Amino acid sequence: MDATIHSREMMDLRQLRYFAVLAAHQHFGRAAAVLHIAQPALSRQVQLLEAELGVKLVERHSRGASLTREGELLLDRATFLLRYADQIRVDIRDLQGTPRGTVALGLPPAFASFFVLPLTRLLRERYPEVRLRVNESFSPSLSDALERGTLDVALLTGPIAAPAQIHAELVLTEMLCAIGPASDARLAGPSLRIEALGDVPLILAGLQKSGVRLALERSAANANLVLNDVMEVESADVAAQLVSDGAGWTVHVASAVRREIQTGRLRAVPIDGLVLERFLAHARQRPPSSATIALMSTIRALITMMISAGDWPMARAHEPTVVAADTRDE
Repeated sequence: MDATIHSREMMDLRQLRYFAVLAAHQHFGRAAAVLHIAQPALSRQVQLLEAELGVKLVERHSRGASLTREGELLLDRATFLLRYADQIRVDIRDLQGTPRGTVALGLPPAFASFFVLPLTRLLRERYPEVRLRVNESFSPSLSDALERGTLDVALLTGPIAAPAQIHAELVLTEMLCAIGPASDARLAGPSLRIEALGDVPLILAGLQKSGVRLALERSAANANLVLNDVMEVESADVAAQLVSDGAGWTVHVASAVRREIQTGRLRAVPIDGLVLERFLAHARQRPPSSATIALMSTIRALITMMISAGDWPMARAHEPTVVAADTRDE
């Protein structure tokens, strides 16, 4: 690398954009074509980045190019910076206007299955120039994405502990329910004690030591109850199918099996003292954009509207309150 390269002092957003496109296509020729620049010019910009950082970012080979470990780290940080820079432009341009721009929202899978459609409708009605990008995952992954800057907002599921970099507020609590076939006489009452689960084959849904599983397993341990879990699945939808087929019961929130309850296939009965908390969260290290603020207000409003209309069974909305500690998963 020549003296001109070593004279560089600071990377710029253009270089980071070039690098992100190269990472996406993993080929200098294709990336240069997308960027409408000559391939040697793209190679030069990558060399400048490598010289400034003092590391190799890209491995060149016969099939194209792949990122080194250092390149992967730069891509992660660059993605955050580029998204933030784009949003700054939008916010400044629209300071006196309506919110606009893309907002990346993270939702637990069971939550997303019934919430995304009404949210999209309400957001389009209130803020037609806000564009939504939805990522479905469990809360540990969503929390990590908030910290990395690849998500703007997330609904995190408790019990939890949120990192100091995340601002979280409790917006919703849902009762955890024993869910079984509607014809099962053991589910005829208004509620159940957790001890009633002891002799029932259970299909456990979600991640271990997180969200629904964590709340259930803690409560069972406090009652000295050994759960008869016969199967573990990630998806509440899969658990509901297995329950409908007679494989046992599952434990989850009633909203996760709304369709099955409405059609009379399944019944959900609250378990005494078991609730799941939902937190609306965003990263502290960057101020939320006007579009992000608009989305968060729409989420709060929709939660209240759905509960008031009876569309969200066994749930209660909460006024905004900051959670000092942290947040985890479904």
